[in-house]
Amino acid sequence: MIALPAETCRVRTVRAFVSGLLKCWGVTGPDRDSAVLVVSELAGNAAQHGGSEMTVSVSLTAQDLAIDVVDTGLSTNLPRPRGTYADQEHGRGLGIVECLAEWTDIRTQPDSWRCGVGLRVTRTVAGDVPRAV
Repeated sequence: MIALPAETCRVRTVRAFVSGLLKCWGVTGPDRDSAVLVVSELAGNAAQHGGSEMTVSVSLTAQDLAIDVVDTGLSTNLPRPRGTYADQEHGRGLGIVECLAEWTDIRTQPDSWRCGVGLRVTRTVAGDVPRAV
């Protein structure tokens, strides 16, 4: 889990954190890339549309990866998927997430929004996974 101010400059930190964690867990390259793209889109939405802080949680059981992004702070601008027209600069993030994910769950609360996403991933053999110290 990582908690940071909900600022666009922090999205890079979230991507690096999740990428390193998934590499340590032995999640293979293409699945790791998809998961990092998903977390990047969700953290970007939290930074752009949300309140003051974002918390990103990642968990892995067998081949199921769960990503949970919570944006805490007052916001009335919940991101929603829009059309995916090629000439649009913004608005495709949640559409991309929905294409890559097995499931998504977006919920609003009085002072936050939460986006949970599940992905099916492939891992290397446990013996090949470096252990965190």
